[in-house]
Order: sequence, then structure tokens, then C-alpha cells
Amino acid sequence: MRTRIGALVLAAAAGLFGCDTPSDEACASPQVVRVMDAQGDVYRCTASEDCPRSSRVSLCVTDTSSFEECIRCQDTQCVRIIPETC
Repeated sequence: MRTRIGALVLAAAAGLFGCDTPSDEACASPQVVRVMDAQGDVYRCTASEDCPRSSRVSLCVTDTSSFEECIRCQDTQCVRIIPETC
């Protein structure tokens, strides 16, 4: 009986976090898109705070995947991290 309850709890948790489950093959990796200026050049940075962003987009605070879009400084270039989709 305990095994069934444990399995049910794990299945429910996997359903809540859909994209983070390793067995879900329908999920794609986060997309990394360079942030470009009006002339088509990539914005350069030394820290994530240097990158332009709207008030709705946050700074990436960790290297782990996120459920929300964020901006990061990666290899001196500003990039937008678009979360994985299922």
C-alpha cells in the first residue's frame, strides 16, 4: 500500500513540474537567443545587469533552468533564456 501511495505522489509531482522530468521526451531544452540592438549588433556585457531588458523580464540568477524568461551575460554577450517548452 505504501508503494502505491509513494508512486502516486511521485506521479503527481512529475505532472506539476512536467518539463523537469527526465522521462518526458517531448520537452525541449531552453532556447538561448542573443539580444540585438537596432543595428543588429549583439549587446556586450560584463555582468547580467549590463543587459537591456523590459520590466517583465528578470535577470537569470542561477545556471539551472527556469520556468520564466530571463536575461544573462554569457561570454560577454547579452542573451535571453527562453524556458523549455513541453
